[in-house]
Amino acid sequence: MTKRILLLSSLVAGMLLIAACSSSSTGTSAAEASDVGANESISIEDFAFGPDGITISVGDTITWTNDESGVGHTTTSDDGVWDSKLLNPGDTFERTLNETGTFSYFCSIHPSMTASITVAG
Repeated sequence: MTKRILLLSSLVAGMLLIAACSSSSTGTSAAEASDVGANESISIEDFAFGPDGITISVGDTITWTNDESGVGHTTTSDDGVWDSKLLNPGDTFERTLNETGTFSYFCSIHPSMTASITVAG
């Protein structure tokens, strides 16, 4: 019985040692950080998107915030890539853009509100 416990203990210890040596770090190195997309913010205020034209890199995330008081808006791409649905005051909507190109968008409630995002490679 003692031999069996000793053998089992050795086996478990060996498995724990192997698992500890092969586990990867959960931190982000400087090289990995450069691969993470940036965040860009667009405010919806005074019946306008601000800024109304930006250039970002592939993989960047845009966050729209409805900063308008008492008025709902949307951010809706002209070509159907995204549609936030109704954003009430204080609501946000995020979209990560992974393809190059220029994406025009508007508010489907107030179509005169327009802007664009250029995604560079």
